[in-house]
Amino acid sequence: MVNYLIFLPVGNNPSKPNWRSNYPSDPNWGSAMPTITWQVYRHYSDVQTLKDYYDHIVAYVKYLHGIYNATGLANFTVRFGDWIPPPPEPMTNGSLIGSFGFLRDVNLLINMSQNFYADGMQAAQVLALALPDVIPANVRGAVINQLITDINQKGNHMTTGIVSTAQIYPILSDNGHHDLALELISSTTYPSYGYMFNNPYENATTTWELWNTPLTGPAMNSHNQAMYGSVGAWFYSHLAGIDLSSNMITIRPRMASESKKHIMSKLDCQLSTLYGLVHVSYTRDERDTISNSILLRVTIPPNAQARVIFEPLFVGGQYKTLIEGNKVIWSSDFDTMNV
Repeated sequence: MVNYLIFLPVGNNPSKPNWRSNYPSDPNWGSAMPTITWQVYRHYSDVQTLKDYYDHIVAYVKYLHGIYNATGLANFTVRFGDWIPPPPEPMTNGSLIGSFGFLRDVNLLINMSQNFYADGMQAAQVLALALPDVIPANVRGAVINQLITDINQKGNHMTTGIVSTAQIYPILSDNGHHDLALELISSTTYPSYGYMFNNPYENATTTWELWNTPLTGPAMNSHNQAMYGSVGAWFYSHLAGIDLSSNMITIRPRMASESKKHIMSKLDCQLSTLYGLVHVSYTRDERDTISNSILLRVTIPPNAQARVIFEPLFVGGQYKTLIEGNKVIWSSDFDTMNV
């Protein structure tokens, strides 16, 4: 059983807990409110407790944030600090200890929040996911789920603009939702790339600035908006799977899962690189439900090294045989390489 000192708010202000009645609590003591709320939720899955105290915790963290804005972490407020180290040892800098309580409460608030960023819309989730180390590892899954949920609620459509559309396809492909990315890029209903090229009003030959260009929009309404061409990078990096970021060329085509292979059953891609021309193509036999065969062709420039990475196309999937020409170069039955 963990005991906490509970601090009551001053008057009707839930954001400023006091120790006794005459001075504000130390941040590590005031942390009782968010800490207990979070632990009750963790142990009992008690969502109602989160709802009941969430606004109070937000107000409290805002109160501490106001102090931070005035003092910074170096001079952050403290009352007791690291209370009573063993004599004769001195106490560690109090502001360091106080700032720990503040930053810990911020992290708790992130965890107990609705687990999505800003207004919950797709752009906010995508841009947070696209930057490294922005989203704590323990809530990253919840942010991805919020993105997927919103896409599904919109009828499998994007609500992203020019900046976030450039990131949404790699985010989906890299986080286990490549099938959904393929469905988005294959859609012909509004709003989608396919709608630009297949609609009742004006079939585009280039990418628009506005998803609904034929209907209405502001004065800036380009019919040739290069920034929406950003999806082309995903064609090379994920659909063809060409990665030139190291001294070795990596070929790692992301393919639709077995249940969705009808979305994209073939690919043919050529990319001019500093090494020379890289050519990747594959064909999947949609009628072949027994062997699930894929014919992959890869051409690498002379004097260049490359590796090919395969990914399972269904849960628990394993590779049985790799054949080059008519020669078995690897088999799980023998687990040997015949080079």
